[in-house]
Formats: sequence, structure tokens, C-alpha cells
Amino acid sequence: MKPKVINWFSSVVCCVLMIACGGGTKLTKTQIDPDRRGKPVSNLLVIGVTYNQETRRSFEGKMVAQLKATGIEAVTSVDVLPISEKQQLEKDGVLKVVDEFGNDAVLITHLVYTEEKEVITRDFSAVRSNYGFLWSYGNAYSPGHSSVNATIILITNLYDVKTQKLIWSGQSETTKPESLDQTIDDVIALVIKDLHDNQLLAK
Repeated sequence: MKPKVINWFSSVVCCVLMIACGGGTKLTKTQIDPDRRGKPVSNLLVIGVTYNQETRRSFEGKMVAQLKATGIEAVTSVDVLPISEKQQLEKDGVLKVVDEFGNDAVLITHLVYTEEKEVITRDFSAVRSNYGFLWSYGNAYSPGHSSVNATIILITNLYDVKTQKLIWSGQSETTKPESLDQTIDDVIALVIKDLHDNQLLAK
């Protein structure tokens, strides 16, 4: 089944409230621009693609806090980049924010796929995403569903502001998520570790 890009926070919230505990999170795929390995970024704008403001604020805040704990400058986007059911994340808006904050890179996380063993749901609305370059991420949502088990696949992309090209991309997979907070914490830890391992974050 071909993955559909959907509003990941809204869907994850629906899933984790109704699934059994046990499972874990791992990075299943990564890709890196070989010319950028060992050429770190130092000031990131963090974006969680969702119109759930409370969960977006939590995700971005946790990511920024962990980046800063490793010595990287980072800022959240939730208060300066609106994302709603009707308003997509657009290039011009992102560029305006990074110009204001002086960021040299943008880190964007969004859901690409959920799989449930048992599910009652209406169709997800498909939206558009651009994996090679910034910045086209749409929003859609599931009106609601029930599930007994789930696999959640997230994509995190790191882009260079100057060239607007993809530096690094990582796909994480969470099975049987225990809670939304735990899933967020696990994904963040894996992403930051891999970025450090590839010398993409300044020390």
C-alpha cells in the first residue's frame, strides 16, 4: 500500500488513545547528501506539520530543548508559522521566518503512514509533499477511527536554507506506541543521534 501523507499529530493522537502498549521506535531509513557529511549546521528552525497547536508546541519545544542540550541553537515555529486545515506550509512563509531568526537549516517532521490491524475509519484526505526540496507540505486529517494496534511512520527532513536542498532525511517507525509523549521523545532522540553521527550538527 502506497503511503499517504496525512496530518501526523492528529492521527497519532487518535491511535495512541486506543492501542495496546508495547513496541518501540527505530530509524528504518536514512539518506544524506554525501557532500554535506561533516559540514554541520548550527541554527535550526523546527517545524512539526500539524494544525493541532498544543501537540505541535509540545513536539517543537521538546526538539528545540534537546538540540540546545547538545549545544545547537534552535527555535520553534509554532508562534510564527501558522499551519491549519486551510493554510499549508509554504516556502515564502518559511523563508521569511528563517531570515528573521538567522537560521541556517530547517528541520521538518510529518507523518507519512499509519497501519492498523483493526480499523474503522473514513478515508484520509491525500495531500502533497515534496521530498527533494523545500517546502510544500499540506494538511489533512482523519475524521476519527478505532484501532487495536498501530505502526506509525514519520519522516524528518533537514534542509539547507541557503540552497533550499535536502541535507538529511530519516524515516522512523513506531510500533504499539505507549503514548504520544513517548513517541515524540523517542523520535527526537533517534533523529538527533543520527544527525550527530553524520556530523551534521555543530559541536
